[in-house]
Amino acid sequence: NNNNNNNNNTPDNNNVPPSSSSSSHLPQYVRNNLDKYGYEYYCNICAIGFTKEKNYQQHIAGRKHAQMEADEAISWHDFITDCPTWVTMMMTDQDCDTDNTTTTKNDDKDTVLLDVCTKWRESELSLFPHDHSCIDTSLTISDLSPQLRARFWRYLRDSFGMHYPELPKIIHYISLRDSQYLRVKELFETCEAFQIIGNIIASTTSDDVDDNVEVDCIYDLACGHGLLGILLAYRFPTKKVVCVDLEERKSYHVFKSAFVTLGESYQNRTPLSNLEYRVDDLRNIQEEVVESSFLVSIHACNEANKYVADMSRKANAGWAVMPCCIRSGLYLRGASILDLSSEDRYKVLCGVFAEANDARLVRKISRDITARPIIIAGWGMLSDRSSCAGEEGGGSRDSLEFVVKRGAMPPL
Repeated sequence: NNNNNNNNNTPDNNNVPPSSSSSSHLPQYVRNNLDKYGYEYYCNICAIGFTKEKNYQQHIAGRKHAQMEADEAISWHDFITDCPTWVTMMMTDQDCDTDNTTTTKNDDKDTVLLDVCTKWRESELSLFPHDHSCIDTSLTISDLSPQLRARFWRYLRDSFGMHYPELPKIIHYISLRDSQYLRVKELFETCEAFQIIGNIIASTTSDDVDDNVEVDCIYDLACGHGLLGILLAYRFPTKKVVCVDLEERKSYHVFKSAFVTLGESYQNRTPLSNLEYRVDDLRNIQEEVVESSFLVSIHACNEANKYVADMSRKANAGWAVMPCCIRSGLYLRGASILDLSSEDRYKVLCGVFAEANDARLVRKISRDITARPIIIAGWGMLSDRSSCAGEEGGGSRDSLEFVVKRGAMPPL
């Protein structure tokens, strides 16, 4: 710890080698990683391991660690402020320790019940209850253990806290009123897709990509609960966002109401004043789609993905889909797919779909979240965007990947 003034180089409770008796303060998944990768030293604050003490000490003395240590000092306070009932549910049975965790009253130091300080890692998704190979689709926030609710808070903080620190409060607000709509799998799925797709849309104003027309209208097609469209409208308050589905679900109004109530306004505008919902067939927006449009669809089935790509390409507009299922007959011209697992078949057909529609970018979210994790994105007709192509064509993919990986989400 940076507060230790002695020179014995002995790590403290926040930064301990696995041999230390205080290593039991580490979450179980961290201790598992220590064993798996053979780390001799581990910084619990930054969630990073080291095999050599020299590298560990350099890290402890570094600026990044100091920033994370300062963040740790306020993490517990912020968690209590953002999600007070997620804490009070446990307080009758547990005491709050000074190390920013809660432990049982019997002082069982082998079990850290709440960890809001350790940096989120994608590998933690495997700790959430699964149904077969993915997070259980019926699991809601209220079904989670207090430990996992705390880690979900940390996920929101690390993924969105720099620009949208109010997001955990919004989720907590919904959990008090309509928790049945907070399905954990759908929350992770939508948030991860939002980060990728939002950065693609933001890249239209980037100097890294030439000749782009700035997006002014985003369509979330076959939107379901509408949370993706809501997040996009919240991130881009100057762009119109239209959610389209064959029916209007109550969950959409629940999410929207929470963002309007607790969200930050932009230039004195009511949050989500740029958002519209239509009960309609997604094909009926064709006449509205222009070059400055961007069409999105998450886990639409079969022909719906093709409609989205076709409408976009006809107008030279941008698009992104996360296919749920793709009929082989739409693209393979009679070829049969035999002896492939469902997962391999999905990957093959996503590749075929991407090629058939001149996709510029293929990304994926964690397989723990969904068995259909691939996002495919493009921009209009490939021949109409030759200025973005590399020597072999389709070169805009590299530019877009650079923008997406840079990943900075602008503040409102």
